[in-house]
Amino acid sequence: MRHRAIWHRAFVRGVLGLAIVSVAACSGSGTTPSPTAAEASVTPAPTPAVTAPPNAEQITFWSWVPDINLQVDAFNASHTDVYVNYVNNGNGNTEYAKLKTSLQAGTDIPDVVQIEYQHLPGFIARGNLANVANFGAADVKDKFVPWTWAQVSQGSGIFGYPQDAGPMIMMCNKDVLSKFGITAAPTTWDEFKADAAAIHKADANSYLSNFTDDQGWFFGMLWQAGAKPFVVNGSEISINFTSAEALKAAKYWGDLLSSGNLSKAATWSSDWNTALNKGQIACWQAGAWGPSAISGGAPDTAGKWEVELMPQWTAGAKSNGNYGGSMIAVTSASQHQKAADEFARWLTTDPATTLALTGGKASLFPVQNTATSDPKWTDTADAFWGGQKVHQVMAEAMAQVDPSFGWSPFTDYVYSTYASDLVAVHAGKMTFEALMNDLQTKSIQYAKDQGFTVK
Repeated sequence: MRHRAIWHRAFVRGVLGLAIVSVAACSGSGTTPSPTAAEASVTPAPTPAVTAPPNAEQITFWSWVPDINLQVDAFNASHTDVYVNYVNNGNGNTEYAKLKTSLQAGTDIPDVVQIEYQHLPGFIARGNLANVANFGAADVKDKFVPWTWAQVSQGSGIFGYPQDAGPMIMMCNKDVLSKFGITAAPTTWDEFKADAAAIHKADANSYLSNFTDDQGWFFGMLWQAGAKPFVVNGSEISINFTSAEALKAAKYWGDLLSSGNLSKAATWSSDWNTALNKGQIACWQAGAWGPSAISGGAPDTAGKWEVELMPQWTAGAKSNGNYGGSMIAVTSASQHQKAADEFARWLTTDPATTLALTGGKASLFPVQNTATSDPKWTDTADAFWGGQKVHQVMAEAMAQVDPSFGWSPFTDYVYSTYASDLVAVHAGKMTFEALMNDLQTKSIQYAKDQGFTVK
């Protein structure tokens, strides 16, 4: 999950209730946060639904993005050779469960399907997705932010088209920082730690931030730190949770947790919303979908917040991770792969379509160069954020995302293992560094058990 589109606050709250096993991004999996009024302004009037032309090749498309059916209607109205039947089979893991059942049964398999980046390698490893390089997908590579294209590629194969993302940002309440004599949001993790200690020392009920238990959040932190837990090429995989970069991030957050200088309010909980509203938590790190969680959860603080770039491990560096996002794939079982590719490519590259999906209920964070450079998107100013043109900061954050980070073919197992070990970390029974070592050992064994060659 969402990313602006994929890590919905309500969805992730449900995920956390299930031992925080992923799914949205947005972020895990999720749905789309509600858009701001400014974002909604880019949404065109709905296109009336049309019936399938007599000779059209019919395909089925699964997605959970709110109001994406409006874009399906627009495609159907403007194409006579292909007709798309839209189905919403639930968010993230709910959709994946139904997809796996359909694939196993060999019936009701969609031709086109939405999949989050962290779950994509698993579907590739099982041979469930068509290599759209065979349909000339490489021809549109330059239309996307480069690192997102790396997310849908493996070896010489291209397994779909990027749809949205969740480059990490930090959001800070300027009034709270100022109250404690902090004139600007921290730009390095050393400053972040110092500010966290200063605020909590000055007021036992106040904190710079909290720790977000969601797996996508921490993996975004690993990404930003330069860690590369997985490199996959077919049946070969390298696993590295014990690199200097990974252990650096683990020790940092483990030390902050044990220091008591982070709020214990769980992200998306009512306690967290209350703390944000009362100015007892100053900052939060999330994907670029995060502002809607702040404005929705802390409406009393309108005008006090700013969107910031993430703190860096080295002053002056420009490194970032991603937290959420998804792509559009063609299934290998589809009997209409060329038609499916035509729609998938249109949905993710047509300028009017991709811009429309950044607003309304969809509110996707765009990964297409036409959308991220369009003034209708870049110049959006939101009153809740003090009139700041937040998309410009987010676009800068997007440009800083490391393109070499990859996911495993068994994200469900990795996420559930992390969630289980994190409970022990919170209870003081395991250090964060020990968690990383355990994740390393168990992931290697699991990979071998699944038939992968671990390099």
